[in-house]
Amino acid sequence: MTFNIQNMLSSINKSGIAKTSHFEVQLTGPGEVSSEESLMIRTDAVEIPGRSLMTAEHKFSNYGPINKVPYGGQVYGDVTLTVTLSQDMREKEYFEIWQQRITDTGAFEEGSTQQDFFVYAQSKFNTNYFDNYIGVVTIRQYGSNGELHAIHTLQEAYPIIISPISMSWSQDDVAKINVTFAYRNYKAVFNKRDQPSAGFGGGVSIGPDGVLGNLRIPEIGRIAGASLGGGLKAVQAKIGENSPFTILRNF
Repeated sequence: MTFNIQNMLSSINKSGIAKTSHFEVQLTGPGEVSSEESLMIRTDAVEIPGRSLMTAEHKFSNYGPINKVPYGGQVYGDVTLTVTLSQDMREKEYFEIWQQRITDTGAFEEGSTQQDFFVYAQSKFNTNYFDNYIGVVTIRQYGSNGELHAIHTLQEAYPIIISPISMSWSQDDVAKINVTFAYRNYKAVFNKRDQPSAGFGGGVSIGPDGVLGNLRIPEIGRIAGASLGGGLKAVQAKIGENSPFTILRNF
């Protein structure tokens, strides 16, 4: 099949192009935390997850190349999201608390002496049960008109890395934090929908009955007119491309 630029333009006009900026991320951690709504607004970067199939090398015959054959295993890469921090870094506190539920990190333990830390270490730093710290990460992707097109849900997710935050007197940048999540697998839902035709359109034809013309207006529908002998004789308006309502007026 030879390349045809018209086919490419037709495909783009029909289904559009996905934009990396049209998304939102919803976190559902272990327990109710009021800052989760703020995190949805402040998450300004994320990775839609991918998957790798585990394969083994195999030769189907004594001659020829070696094939890679899947044998049932799947590997899911970690997903990192970037969050813009509030002045009091409450978003970082949210992830600190979540990791505290995974394994007692000691981040919120009172006491500052070496003896305090030694006593704490003897009784803490234990890992919690898996079901007590897993959550859900939902990534939604939207179209240019705000319609929901895809949802990727990370199952049994939890933050494994809270990246350091660089601070400097020589810069006045916005402070952000990167958090990396591990998860068991993801579920994907796709809502395939062609985008509506954009722009004005129409046409004019001359026949035995006079001049016939029609005009298509986005979000309204079609307006058609007929004339004979220089005067407008009839107008027909269809409100909406899929609407059953039609207005007919004779002059």
